[in-house]
Amino acid sequence: MGSEIPTESMATLVWEELDPFPPLDDATEVRDIDRGEDESSDISMLVSDHDVLDCSICCEPLKPPIFQCLVGHVCCSSCYQRLCDKCHICCRTTGHNRCFAMEKLVSSIKVTCTNKRYGCNTIMPYYELKEHEQTCFYLRCYCPYSNCYSFECKRSFRNHLKVVHKSRVVDFRYDEAFKVVLTKSCTVKVLAEKDYIFFLYKRDEGSLGLYALSIVCMRASHLKEPQFWYEIETDGTVGSRKGRYLQLRSNVESCVPKGDSERSKFSLYVPPDLCFPNGDIHVFVCIKKIQDSDTS
Repeated sequence: MGSEIPTESMATLVWEELDPFPPLDDATEVRDIDRGEDESSDISMLVSDHDVLDCSICCEPLKPPIFQCLVGHVCCSSCYQRLCDKCHICCRTTGHNRCFAMEKLVSSIKVTCTNKRYGCNTIMPYYELKEHEQTCFYLRCYCPYSNCYSFECKRSFRNHLKVVHKSRVVDFRYDEAFKVVLTKSCTVKVLAEKDYIFFLYKRDEGSLGLYALSIVCMRASHLKEPQFWYEIETDGTVGSRKGRYLQLRSNVESCVPKGDSERSKFSLYVPPDLCFPNGDIHVFVCIKKIQDSDTS
């Protein structure tokens, strides 16, 4: 523990990474929000090894319930179920019990979102930080336009599209069909609900003479909930193909890094004769938001 330094309102823990003098902007701020004491008792501390807050088996942040062997070695609940009462460190078959002291410690350590500089003021337990930042409203994402290498947080994303690309976001509601027009030169349309942003991509499959349409969601790809499905259907009122249309129903894949945005297992392949004479493609889109439990 470092020297005691008084603060104005709350205790602050600062991670001490491998670099002994990390830039202030990159320091992870941790706060003790509710000590149940008066402000004069607040202190500041330095954590020299933040690995102590992570499970030594899976390296994920420890969160209640936490278990320990009789010697005192701790692990998270997920790893505990696979140990068969044998400690992963001392290898003794000693059984495991709840470690309430460690549970109280990790629950008392609060952190601010690393997107704080972009406007997020959320404060949460350390073990909730990773999950929060994957769905944070201020999550930074790469611009989907192929010739643009900037990244924006959700808050400024609309303004970036409007000012830089002279484009606009198509607002929609889950479970309601809406029409989207993809011009001949358009390669991506941005679709937005109140909580997530989606990209509708049009890829020219020149060798096949087709256009491939697919939809992805801007979020971390390993998140399990919520799940999204989409239906996309071409306008069946076009010239020589009037009354004919193509339809695809598929799950929505996720993306955040640039380069992953157009990778989709399934696409709707549209032939030129289902396009309008000027090259535009008119489609009807419906996106449904569901939970994992609804897909079983």
